[in-house]
Amino acid sequence: MRSREAGSAPPGAVQAHGLRRWWLDLSLRGKGLIVVAVPLIALLGITSANLVLQRDEASERTVALGARDLDQAAAQVLADAVNGETGVRGYGMTGDPAFLTPYNLMLTRIAAERTLLRKDAVIAGVGRQQQAVDATLGQELAELYQLRSAISYGGTSARGLIPAVLAGKNTMDRLRIQVAALVVGPTALVTVEHNKLSALQTRIERFDIASLVLGLLTGLAGVALVTSGIARRLGAVADNARRLGEGKPLEPAIYATDEIGRMTQSHFRAEALLARRTAELVAARDAAMGATQAKNSFLSSTSHELRTPLNSILGFAQLIQMSELSEEDTDSVERILGAGRHLLSLINELIDIARIESGDLGLSLEPVLVRSVIEETCQLMAPIAADRSIQIIRDCAHPALAVYADRQRLAQVLVNLISNAVKYNHRDGTITISCQQEGTGQASIVVTDTGPGLAPDDLERIFVPFERLGAERTAVEGTGIGLPLARALTEAMKGQLTASSVLGQGAAFTASLTRAPDLIHVPAPSPAPRSPAAGPNAPAGADLSVLSIDDNPANLEVIARFLRGRPNARLLSVASGRAGLECAIRDRPDVILLDLHLPDLQGDQVLNELKADPATAAIPVIVLSADASRGVIHRLLAAGAFAYLTKPIELADLGELLDTCAATRTQEPAR
Repeated sequence: MRSREAGSAPPGAVQAHGLRRWWLDLSLRGKGLIVVAVPLIALLGITSANLVLQRDEASERTVALGARDLDQAAAQVLADAVNGETGVRGYGMTGDPAFLTPYNLMLTRIAAERTLLRKDAVIAGVGRQQQAVDATLGQELAELYQLRSAISYGGTSARGLIPAVLAGKNTMDRLRIQVAALVVGPTALVTVEHNKLSALQTRIERFDIASLVLGLLTGLAGVALVTSGIARRLGAVADNARRLGEGKPLEPAIYATDEIGRMTQSHFRAEALLARRTAELVAARDAAMGATQAKNSFLSSTSHELRTPLNSILGFAQLIQMSELSEEDTDSVERILGAGRHLLSLINELIDIARIESGDLGLSLEPVLVRSVIEETCQLMAPIAADRSIQIIRDCAHPALAVYADRQRLAQVLVNLISNAVKYNHRDGTITISCQQEGTGQASIVVTDTGPGLAPDDLERIFVPFERLGAERTAVEGTGIGLPLARALTEAMKGQLTASSVLGQGAAFTASLTRAPDLIHVPAPSPAPRSPAAGPNAPAGADLSVLSIDDNPANLEVIARFLRGRPNARLLSVASGRAGLECAIRDRPDVILLDLHLPDLQGDQVLNELKADPATAAIPVIVLSADASRGVIHRLLAAGAFAYLTKPIELADLGELLDTCAATRTQEPAR
């Protein structure tokens, strides 16, 4: 297996050869055994050799000590024998018993000394010579005993003792010679052994020094092996693991098949896998972004295509509503308008959700006074609640409470919550809107109703788009988009929308937002009463020429019929941008109604050319378009548009703008 892997180093790995390759491929267990075994074997060898030398030294020392002891024992025996002989002679010559004291002392010690001499002679290896010395010593002792006895008990004269004394002297001389011969060899041995011991001690000292050096070298070799073969590579593996976690390229590593090498290869495989997964994720992200863009494009296109016919439907319905109708026809027209406006609301909510998902929803987060938004929303929703006899209660104990939010979108959230509370409430029920601070950093707006409530399992399902929990089978109108849109808008404003409920007692929806510094409450001005839509009975105002630039015949017809109810208004209509520019320069209308989607030029190009030409720069331009994008609206208003009405347009709003332009025209000098 190893031979097959030898030439298969992964990318980023560095090949090694020879002994280094063998060491790198060796398993960690093998490396550990070698690193531990080399110093251990050296230690065992050093210890064994040292023990052998010490044993030899002990043996040589024992021999030397035995020879020394033999010499001392033989000298002591000879000295005692000489002293005994001298004492007996003195006793024989003087007859004084005091001369026998050395002899008697010899007799008390000679037995032990003979035993010690025999033992030392055996150790020194001169046992046979010792036996001769021992025999001569015994003879000498016997002769001394006989001589002492002869002197003490025989009454022998001095002349008669001469033969015995001479015999004893001869025996003593022979003993001296034998003792001298006995200790000659051991004495020489002591000198030899002393020299051997000195040499052995020198060898032991040198061996100890060599052992210390060898031990240090093997220890350093083990440290080097661990450092180069294990620790340094583990550090490189750890560094590559960190780089892999940080998404950085891995550093090149030495290729090996041991455990560390396999770990290194795993990192390179993980890097390749991560690169593939990243590429797949990027491709998936691009596909998702493409799908999102396609969806947004589809919704934008669909929105425009739906708004265009809706403009005609609601426009003609409003024209019919301006006419004198029977009660039944009036009800029918109101139903048409209600359904159309409901469809328009649905389109707007779908587009808002799509913009939030794609991140294209433009928000302006600024301090907003909560109480004023609640009051405006309640005034707007009061007629709808009154239709079902539902009372709206406002409970804002902190009048200066403010949050960071987009005022228009916050109002849209409250409208959706109150609308939901109205639809799913009991007749004669109540809706309570309260605001309160939550600590120092949050504030909440709570909308509570007295409806049937929600089951715990349904508290999150209600925020799923188009999920109505079975209400679609009832008479309650709705699409299931209001609450999901309210949550999405709240989260886009860095807040949170949650729901709580008790079955049979109602539900509460809490919008939590980041709290802003308190604001001084300024009562909002009461909305001015809406002027009735100009129709057949509208008062005649100043003469007003209106140029409509629109390629949709139905839209032109709606505008034409609407202006018929204004006797002093004169309509000019063209179907292209270039024709509109020419007509504007030629006829100098008082107001221009401009559609954005024209067959030859885009509406913003027409607007720019109108504002760039001094002859037409002062003419008010009211943009009528199905594009409800806030970015487009702001861009065209900044480019000089007088107003921007989204289709389907409210004819009452258009009438107010025309009245404003007419009033402005009467105050200006004639052009």
